[in-house]
Amino acid sequence: MPRLFLFSVWCSAILLAAGSAFSQATFPSPTLTSIYPLGGKPNSTVELTLRGTDLDGPQAIMIGNRVIGIKSTTKVSIPLLDDLPVGLHDLRFIGHYGVSNPRVFEISALDTVESSGTNTKPDKAQKVTLDSVIQGVFKSAFPHWFTIDLKKGQHLTATFDGARFDTRTEMLGTLSAPSGRELAHLRAGVLAFTAPADGTYRLRLNELMFRSGDDYGYRVTLSSKAPPAPLAGKPGPPRPVQIGQTIKDAFLAHGLTHSFDLAFKAGDRFIIEVHSHDLGHPTDPHLVIENFKKDAAGKETLTPQAEIADAPAISPAPSINLPNRDPLYAYEAKADGTFRITLLDNFSTTEPFELRILKDAPKPAPLIALNPIYSGTATKTAEIGSANVLRGGISALEIIAPNRNAFSEPVELKADKLPAGVTCLGGFIGKGQSLGYIAFQAAADAPAGAGVLDGIPQSRFVSFALADLTRGYTQYRSSGAPVLGVSTQTSPALIQTEKTDIFEVAADAKLDIDLKVTRHADFTDALTLKALGLIDAAKAPTVAIPAKGNAGKLSLDVKALKLAPGDYGLILTGPAKMKVRRGIEELAEAETAAKKALGDQKEAQKKLAAANADATPKKAELVKAATAEVKAADAAKTTADKLVNDLTAKSAAKDATFIVYSNPIRIRVKEVAKK
Repeated sequence: MPRLFLFSVWCSAILLAAGSAFSQATFPSPTLTSIYPLGGKPNSTVELTLRGTDLDGPQAIMIGNRVIGIKSTTKVSIPLLDDLPVGLHDLRFIGHYGVSNPRVFEISALDTVESSGTNTKPDKAQKVTLDSVIQGVFKSAFPHWFTIDLKKGQHLTATFDGARFDTRTEMLGTLSAPSGRELAHLRAGVLAFTAPADGTYRLRLNELMFRSGDDYGYRVTLSSKAPPAPLAGKPGPPRPVQIGQTIKDAFLAHGLTHSFDLAFKAGDRFIIEVHSHDLGHPTDPHLVIENFKKDAAGKETLTPQAEIADAPAISPAPSINLPNRDPLYAYEAKADGTFRITLLDNFSTTEPFELRILKDAPKPAPLIALNPIYSGTATKTAEIGSANVLRGGISALEIIAPNRNAFSEPVELKADKLPAGVTCLGGFIGKGQSLGYIAFQAAADAPAGAGVLDGIPQSRFVSFALADLTRGYTQYRSSGAPVLGVSTQTSPALIQTEKTDIFEVAADAKLDIDLKVTRHADFTDALTLKALGLIDAAKAPTVAIPAKGNAGKLSLDVKALKLAPGDYGLILTGPAKMKVRRGIEELAEAETAAKKALGDQKEAQKKLAAANADATPKKAELVKAATAEVKAADAAKTTADKLVNDLTAKSAAKDATFIVYSNPIRIRVKEVAKK
């Protein structure tokens, strides 16, 4: 089961400059803004409601790797079989336009109490018990009240983590005595209490800023177990550590430091890594490395070697700024020696950390997939996105390989377990680089669907759309392997190189790469494509393809790009505007229903005519029944026609901006020939 956690990024100059494909692209792409409920019990059935945009043509819900067929997005009965293990799972929607972003859904062995929503006053509090889960949505600004019976000495531990459940809710919780006196509060998502006497206690839950709506759901676990004691690191003398060893401990409060001595031999190559922030802890590790020597008289001396406060920069820079405050240092020893390693947390927390002394870089590389991003004009928004490839087109995932260093070998990007009709075109991350692109191509008749990609262990998502980064911060969530979907929308254009070989060029030369463009019949505009993967996107080379053109040429001045000898991977991407119609399937269903309503109306009118012509004593009764039937048929026809008119207006062709990609391109920069 994937570990999920929140990354909160206060807006910065780098983040403000990041260009999100989904703030510029408007093509149909399923987006889940919220789900309810947020969890359920094994071997039960939940009535699931999905909310979002472009949820047309519902086909299935994907929970983890399990696909469950659906026909609507409201009150869908989902069986939770026991093949879904207890824990957190990603839940996605699959429909006409592919697969949505994930939302967290919990499988829990505990019984669930659904908040009625009417328990907004103490005298309307709902009864709950220990070892259960409270689940609800703040539909109004009023708090939700609950009562719980506790015996003297019983523990109550209430826990809530909104980020963990992909909800906007920031929770306040208060436990009160029967007299009304407040006894305990929810702090950092945990309320811990031991009952001093038998009694019925009141639990009040409310949203911090009294915000309300479908995005403000919650799941609060009520446990009879006392919360675990926090890790408490202890100061002491430097501890010996060896190459290949991992130390697990907790930071010391008040800026106190841990110290370690690492002995090494000439020729040793090793990597010192600190992991805490990327494990989901709100920390900022600080690593100091000094050369330690002791002379014959026992005198100790320390000389500076390195001081690292952040993770290595990702090169080229990714299209969005993902925070990682965990430092890393790679070293190749020229002589025998000893490092004194000093470690502290700049935030002065007592959160856990791992100090890893690696002999080699991790194999395979710990890859992280990001949703397709177009680094175009600067934007001040953050949008939820999803990874879908359009019929007859190519899409890509941006892949980050964190903690890379000069020792890091090239990485061939591959993925298996693809959706039907999709081919993986691969990708490449060069030696010492941290970023690349893996591309996928969908056949012209590929069916809508989705697949969990095998070969990329992690993915990262924007949790909630943000209209203005100057008024908030972007929240990211990390999850398991990425899911790729197929949209039945046809791509505006297919961009391909004339050759798929590795292109070779000298470090002081220029390289021309011929391109061919296969256009959708409705797409005739010019294209401007950026070459991503070589250098930072802001300075990336571009290629222009004229309106109605079906060919182009990418020209790379290798010397001007300052590309050192070695292998590089790149991909071309850019916006393409084309008219699309949304809700076509829904309109077709409405038109079918309207035709039926028209037939029912005509049939009712025939019955009324026959009743009026009847000469028997039952004429009055027949006329009355037929008149009522005509009235009902007229009303049904009016309703059906209105729905058709509304959906016709909704499905009118409108301009949409797509993001198109080329196949991955591989170049090999060679040493300049000696004269």
